[in-house]
Amino acid sequence: MAIFGGWRVTRVGVLFIVGIIVLAGLVTGGIFLVKNRGEAVRREEAVKVAEQNLEDQSKVAVQPVPAEESTAQGATDPDAAGETVTSTPTATAEELPQTGPAELQAIGNIVIVALLALSVSFYVTSRRATQDL
Repeated sequence: MAIFGGWRVTRVGVLFIVGIIVLAGLVTGGIFLVKNRGEAVRREEAVKVAEQNLEDQSKVAVQPVPAEESTAQGATDPDAAGETVTSTPTATAEELPQTGPAELQAIGNIVIVALLALSVSFYVTSRRATQDL
C-alpha cells in the first residue's frame, strides 16, 4: 500500500475511483445520446411539416387576371398589366411534439440517485476501514 498525501491508497480505493469515473462517463454519454436523439426527432418532424406545407402550397391554383381587367388597369398603370393573383394560405405556427419517453427519464433519475447513494455508502465504508487499520 502506498501513502499518497497522507492517505493510504488501497486496491478497493483505486477500484472505487475508477468506478466513479466510469459511471460519470456513462451518465454523461447517455445524456448526450438522449439529447442528440431528441434533436434529430424534432428536426425530422420539422422537415415533415415543411414538406407538407410545400405540398399544400403547390396545390393552390394560380388564377390569371381576366383580359378585360388587365387592359383597363394597363391604361392607368402600365406595371399592373400581366400580373396574376395568387391565393396563399396563411401559415400557422404549430407546436412541435414533445419527444422522449417520460418513463425512461424517471427511471434514469432513480438510477442516478441510487448510484449516488451507493457511492456515498462505499466511501463511508472505505473511510471506516482505513480508520480501523
